[in-house]
Amino acid sequence: MTVTSKARQDTGPGTADGPSHLDRLRQLPQVLRRWSRARMAVTMAAAGLAASFLMAANGMVAGAGTGWPGYGLVAAASVLAGFLAGSYVNAPIGAAATLCDLRWPTLGLFGAVWATSARDAPPSLQAAVGVLSLAVMAWVLHGRLELERKVTLGRDGSPDSDVGVCTDCRPLFPAKPRPRG
Repeated sequence: MTVTSKARQDTGPGTADGPSHLDRLRQLPQVLRRWSRARMAVTMAAAGLAASFLMAANGMVAGAGTGWPGYGLVAAASVLAGFLAGSYVNAPIGAAATLCDLRWPTLGLFGAVWATSARDAPPSLQAAVGVLSLAVMAWVLHGRLELERKVTLGRDGSPDSDVGVCTDCRPLFPAKPRPRG
């Protein structure tokens, strides 16, 4: 993935020219509050579908699986997958989802399937894979929300013009050609 970006003139995060890391983290809930009802509906539906997928894929529906830790992992992975799906729908211009954005969440979901399935792997290895899969999905969600924050809130409440644009990836939801009138 090739990303192009305009050169920045600021002196770095935490200065008068740019928000600190804590300020940016505090702005992420503002991004979620700006989501439309449609995006929240997609989030909830995708979380339910992800939970169904995870429970069916590892046999938890039939009573197999890793017990209560497995149910906790399924719940956390489903919530993260739901928010990721919501971040892809109707994203603002500059934060549109691409096919490249699906790599890591897919890896995270399949890691959660492996970590919650009943197998002869050491429980500590399954727990490590489960935590790693959640960390990957949380990292991707943070990146998506940070990109949306830059586009919508930017520095000091104004949109940021210095957002990297992927030049290699195809859009996840390509624009439909308009009929000629």
